[in-house]
Order: sequence, then structure tokens, then C-alpha cells
Amino acid sequence: MAGRRTQVFILFFLFLLPGFLFGQSPEDTERFFYIERIGGEDRFIQRLSWEKTDYVYRYEITVEEQSGSGEYAEILREFRTENFIELSLSPGSYRYRIGVYNLLNRPAGISPWIPFRVFPALQPELYSFSQNFLPAETGDPQVEITLRGANLVDGAEPRIQSESGGGDIAPRAFFPEGESVRLVFNRLAPGPYRVWIRNPGGLEASLSVTVAPPPAPAADTAVADEADTAADEAAADALVGESDTGPAADEAVPDRAAGAAPDIRGIYVSAEYAPMIPLYGYVFSPFDSVFYPAGVSLRVGFTPLMRSWGDLGLELTPSLNRLDSDAVKIHMGTVRLNGLYQRFFTDAVALVLRAGAGASFIYGTEDQVSASIFTWIFSAGGGIFLRCFIPGTVLYLEGGAEFNHLFAKDDPAGYIKPALGLGARF
Repeated sequence: MAGRRTQVFILFFLFLLPGFLFGQSPEDTERFFYIERIGGEDRFIQRLSWEKTDYVYRYEITVEEQSGSGEYAEILREFRTENFIELSLSPGSYRYRIGVYNLLNRPAGISPWIPFRVFPALQPELYSFSQNFLPAETGDPQVEITLRGANLVDGAEPRIQSESGGGDIAPRAFFPEGESVRLVFNRLAPGPYRVWIRNPGGLEASLSVTVAPPPAPAADTAVADEADTAADEAAADALVGESDTGPAADEAVPDRAAGAAPDIRGIYVSAEYAPMIPLYGYVFSPFDSVFYPAGVSLRVGFTPLMRSWGDLGLELTPSLNRLDSDAVKIHMGTVRLNGLYQRFFTDAVALVLRAGAGASFIYGTEDQVSASIFTWIFSAGGGIFLRCFIPGTVLYLEGGAEFNHLFAKDDPAGYIKPALGLGARF
């Protein structure tokens, strides 16, 4: 009699099984997949689970894949003692069923076939943004931010944080539209923010935006016209998206007069202490030291192009170092144009890679013959740096090292310059 009750309970469990698997809320369904990095590639793992119950010795799960003709073919049959299984399936249509074995390890029932689909995980991309103000019944107008990119699908989730710190800010409304998304906020203080969009597949992209203040109210029509014009110009100057150089960039800078200079987005200026460590080359042979502490660098860069995988831009870097010995006193100045790559790890920390070419100028005096020295040499090099933004400010600290090679005809030379400095983002 007890065995009969056990079988009835198991059959009742199988009847409820589809509800346990597919009756989840959208928040719960996120638990049924995750991303695992295997062999340098991201691999999506699907997880099917059901409620664990007593009087079950093991489960038998069968998975079938549907072909283009609509026929199903078995791709997996496996026994499990746990109440879940993890799979890595390609996009497509599937079905599965669960068989249960009682404590005597005998078949006690099987569930109906349960269909499911695996959708491709699309990497979202964010290119540019624009801002608009929506009228409100009372108080400040609502802020509407439109982000433009690719693979912005239904079910995507947004989050936004101020770059000065704080938690996530929830939008009042969110509208994904494939190549753009709109976020509406009851209130959003002016300043720099970072926005993330996460697709249902777990992949996400981010974009830095700067929110402009709302236009000031006007006292009369003439003043209103001037205020509207000033507000448009202020919005055009303030809407600085670090990545938009594509077709949508015009929307971030509305009503710009013909012939006016274009906005330069994401400007970085820094000054660094940069000593020199010679590595090889005849040009360093008159000097005995392996470290020359007198050195400074200035960096002026901008990053007009931003993608989900990082920011791209250009940078001009003049620098000056002093090398002294008993017989020779020289200065080495370098002017280099670098390509710039910046990748944010968090809201406040970014990796910066730079590489480029320019010219190095060597000038000074040789005491033994009372002669002046002046020459220039083509040079090239690159470096790796870490940029850390100070919360609540536009300032950042930057530290790292770069290598420079001098293409001298007779004897090439090379050196390393560690650097530490303070900068500001405009």
C-alpha cells in the first residue's frame, strides 16, 4: 500500500513538473543560464531544473532537437540524481521530458514532452546618445535619454550610475527599439553618467554620457527666444558622448551654425613626472647613471570614438628630460602623436594603451671642447597605463610606463620612462 502511495505522489509530481520549469517570473528565469569562458571563448550554459521531491532514486532526462523539417531527433539521454542538468545548446528548438525512478530503482512515471527554445545571445553595442526634456505637470521637466547602437532587443535591462559615485538610478520608463533605446527619468541631475544595457543573453555594453541642465524659464517672448537659443547651445556643448562619431552624432549637437568648429568629445589633459631609464644606444654612452630623475611629460588627448570594447582616440605628448655627466649636459625633448585605446574596468578605473611616432630633439653642451650639441632623431614607441578617476571630480591619477626607440642611423637607442601624473577630463 505504501508503494502505491509513492507511485501516486510521483505521478502527481510529474503532472506539476512543467509548471515548475516554465512558470517562473522574468526575474527567476535569469537563474537558468550563465556564461563560462572556455579556451578563450565565451560559452553559454543553460540550466534546466525542477523541484526536488522525496521517494525518487534518480531522474532520466531526454532532450531532442527539432530539425528544419519539424522532426525531432534525440541528442541526449542521461541519468541524474540531482534535480537539475546543465547543457550548452546551440540556438534552435528543443523538447525534453523527465522520467523518475522510485527507491527500488524502477521506472515510476514519465512527464509529457516540454518544448523550449534557445535564442542567440546578441552583443549589444552603444554608439551615441541625445537628450530631450519632456514637460511635467509640476516641478522640473522629465529627462529623456535616447541611446543609439545595435542589438538593443526586447527584454534588455538598463542601469545608470553617476560617475561621481552612488548606486543605480532606475528610469521611470524604458523603451528598447532595436537600434535605439529611450530612458525617461522623473529627475536626473546634470553631470556625467555611465549607462549600461544588458541583453537577455547576459551580454552588456556601456556608454558615458553627460546630462545637460534643463533650459531656464523665460520672462517674456524676446527673452524666451534668447533663453531657448542659449539653452540649445548649452545642450549642444554639454551633450558629450564619448563614443559618437557616427551618423547619429549630429543629433547630439543640434542647431550648430554652419562653419562652427565641431565639438571634441572626451578631452583628457594631464601633466606627469617622467624620469628616464636608458636601455641601450651610443647616445647614452657619455653618461654613467642608469636613472635620470629630471623629466616631465604633458599629454593632451581626446577619444571621439567609443564602442562596447573600448574608447579610441588620439593624443599629443611633448616631454622633456635632462641628462648630465661631468663632460656633457644635454636635454632630450620628444614630441609624439599617439593612437589611444581606453578600456573601463569599473566606473572609476580604466586601462590606457598608447602607441605612436614622432621626433626626439637632443641639445646641450660638451664642456671638454666647448661645443654645442643639437640634433633630432625619428622615434616611436608605446606604453601601458592605469587611469583612476577621483570620485566627485573631473580629476584622475594616471601611472604606468612607456618605451621609446630612437632610429639613429649609426647606433639606435632606446629607453623606458615610468610616469605618474594628475589629469582632468573635460
